[in-house]
Amino acid sequence: MIHPGEHEGFRLICYFRIFSEKDLYFSIKLVLLIIWVVSILLPCRLEALDEIEIYLSGYGMAAKPLNKGGTFKGKGISDETINGDPGLGFKVGLFPHVGHGYVGIELESFGNNNSMSFPIIGNIEKPKGESSFITYHSMVNLILRYPGTLLRPYAGIGGGLSNGILTNADIPGRRDKKIETGTAFGYQFLGGMQLVMTERWFIFGEYKYFSANYHWKELSLKFRSEYFLGGIGFLF
Repeated sequence: MIHPGEHEGFRLICYFRIFSEKDLYFSIKLVLLIIWVVSILLPCRLEALDEIEIYLSGYGMAAKPLNKGGTFKGKGISDETINGDPGLGFKVGLFPHVGHGYVGIELESFGNNNSMSFPIIGNIEKPKGESSFITYHSMVNLILRYPGTLLRPYAGIGGGLSNGILTNADIPGRRDKKIETGTAFGYQFLGGMQLVMTERWFIFGEYKYFSANYHWKELSLKFRSEYFLGGIGFLF
């Protein structure tokens, strides 16, 4: 027998799974579309793999959100606390030989879970609002690097679509408790180092600074975060 509370929780989980799948499919389609556009615009064709370096990499990351404030019901919030959990991501790198391996682009998707809390002035019963939110980003990065045989330092800038998925909201005065998505433009600055291990494999470490402004019903957040990455990649 399923109790009313359990039934509501089951529906919420199903809804979240369906939403997550749709969001993931959209991100995959976006990455595939960008790859197709790049294959047309670049001077060399993707079919000629000897004229372009392609790599695929995956990584884990630690997150350090930076508090920048927001609004709740039109009023500014301050003294908020934001925590970020570890996350995962992947990249596809494209470096045409026409640029001698110094300039290329990366197609990147990454995400993690976060939590936030902020004081609510005037509410005696519960003077604090709390919520979890998932951040998931699909980015295009312009990369400048030194194509060394062993060490490859690089730096870049990127922009793209960022999703802030609000979950488990416990905020007094906010009527909507369901899962809600805030979609915004996000941008990032990054720098790192690749260490080439073999002809096909490399490991890398990276730092990035990310920024996006999310807007939900009655709530907005100026989200800023630092990420510290470590991963492994394969050269095609």
